[in-house]
Amino acid sequence: MDTLRAETETSSETEKAILADVRARFETTEDPRIRQLILGLIDHLHAFVREQKVTWSEWEYFMGFLARAAAVTKDGRNEFIALSDSIGISMQVLAASQPKPPGATIPTLIGPFFIDDAPEFPIGADIAGGASGQPLYAYGRVLDTQGEPVSDAILNIWQSDDRGLYDVQDNFDPEKMWGRGRIKCDSQGRYAFWSVMPTAYPAPMDAALGDLIRNTTGRYWRPAHLHFAVETKTADALATHIFVRGSEHIDCDVAFGVRPALITDFTEHAPGVAPDGREMNGAYRTLNYDFVMTRSGR
Repeated sequence: MDTLRAETETSSETEKAILADVRARFETTEDPRIRQLILGLIDHLHAFVREQKVTWSEWEYFMGFLARAAAVTKDGRNEFIALSDSIGISMQVLAASQPKPPGATIPTLIGPFFIDDAPEFPIGADIAGGASGQPLYAYGRVLDTQGEPVSDAILNIWQSDDRGLYDVQDNFDPEKMWGRGRIKCDSQGRYAFWSVMPTAYPAPMDAALGDLIRNTTGRYWRPAHLHFAVETKTADALATHIFVRGSEHIDCDVAFGVRPALITDFTEHAPGVAPDGREMNGAYRTLNYDFVMTRSGR
């Protein structure tokens, strides 16, 4: 018994000494915010290893897990963002760093398929680019919390087609992007565009994210949604989703991005004249949504 106690005490002292050595080195970091973050991360990771008694084989597996994530990360797909989304860290970062007052549009994760050089379109254009799906006309305004227009807003939109695929998953050609675009709002904050209805789709399960989901929750679907990111110099930038009311998997989003205020109607219409005067020969949907921005400087 005394031998076991002595071995345990020796192990504990070694663990403390390792942590002390690491902290001493990183405490010399000049930037105070980087120093705070790295020391906090070191403390939590070392505590996790000690408390969970992580074995060497488990550590090797995790290193391989990260390598699998790195192997598939490229333009248009970031496996590390997908992993962050799948354990709620992305949403937690947003909640902590971008709190919003009542009435303001809630930010959500940006996801792994955003591209920052999407093609530009005029208001009212069709950004589908040949994507398959039921026609959708989306329109609304970008306002601040006082109801004033955000006159310099640029709306980024990206989405899946009715197969549940994004262009970056479908023999991607940077010269022929589809289901994505950038639209500069007018001086009253108005935007409008044609596209197609999105659908629910499974998260990519062919790499590290798949390993995580298969070995844990088994939940890997995302409900139907459109992605939006609003660029502006006069208000706080915003990235969010708008979810289709009634979509499958709305209650079990793999990325934890669904919030009640972001679920809305994509109203179905019979053939006829659309809000912009376009004659529709078949059924189509409309989305009328106003984005409400803060001007706190965050």
